[in-house]
Amino acid sequence: MAYILPVAGGKGGVGKSIYSLNIAVTLAKQCKNVILVDLDLGGSNLHTLLGLKNNQAGLGTYIAKQETDFTNLLQATGIPGLQFIAGDCLFPGTANMDFFTKKKILMNLEKLNADYVILDLGAGSSYNVIDFFLTSYRGMVVVTPELTSILNAYSFLKSTVFRFIYRQFPAKSPERQVLQNSILKRMEGKEYSFAQIMDVMCKTFPETANKAKLEMKKLKPRVIMNMGRSNNDIEMGNRLSNLVHNKLSIDIEYIGFIPYDEKVPISVAKRTPISIFAPDSPYNSVLDSIGRRIISTSNPDSIYLQDVTESLEDLVKDYYKNKTI
Repeated sequence: MAYILPVAGGKGGVGKSIYSLNIAVTLAKQCKNVILVDLDLGGSNLHTLLGLKNNQAGLGTYIAKQETDFTNLLQATGIPGLQFIAGDCLFPGTANMDFFTKKKILMNLEKLNADYVILDLGAGSSYNVIDFFLTSYRGMVVVTPELTSILNAYSFLKSTVFRFIYRQFPAKSPERQVLQNSILKRMEGKEYSFAQIMDVMCKTFPETANKAKLEMKKLKPRVIMNMGRSNNDIEMGNRLSNLVHNKLSIDIEYIGFIPYDEKVPISVAKRTPISIFAPDSPYNSVLDSIGRRIISTSNPDSIYLQDVTESLEDLVKDYYKNKTI
């Protein structure tokens, strides 16, 4: 069974698609069979970054029922070990798919013959984006050291946690009703921490809510700080960690600090992944370490991943240890 790695960004412009593409190439270069899927429905552009023409069947074709065999969506990329599934470019308007279609896509993704399936998700916190993100307990979130990016990432993770817990309970259950009421109270300005909400849930529904709470402990999103410029970026990263821990009662794990690299936009213009266009670039040197970390901590048969000792501070200091800031 393929190990699915969803990549989200919270907001646009953080380099999510470029990261998705290049980490897919990096894993393929490390002798893994990888499938990159453009799930940024409504804004599909990975084919352009790969230098491919927009004339092949993709997810839009499948959603529009013009193709019934999911494996026929696979495209060769010219990169050994890497295949590609395009988005909805030929069939615009598929971003708001129904739940049944989404479930079929998820089932087909899990059956793909690959070591890793990288999902490049759309920006924002729609249910479709979150449900695809929740194909893994260790989905990846790309952020930049800017306040707007940090706040949008927190908003995305908040929606993810609520959606995760909400889907632990059956439809029309009293547990779901309590969660819905808490969301309404938040809209009225009476915001409670997630820990407070779960305390109420556990007192009211001790068996089912405590089970859901244990399940939530398995949720540990992995974060990549992109376009970093200095050690000062640690503070912005810590803001996100503290917000998520204090407000959502989960922890995030930083697995990469990618420096700002002037060669990235050049690689985009040339429609060639930077890991191929500039293999000696700072961006690519960090990707290699992220790829090794992903491989060493991936186990499709186990929910938990091995512990990773590095903090964001360790990652930033490691990158800049031989540089003058």
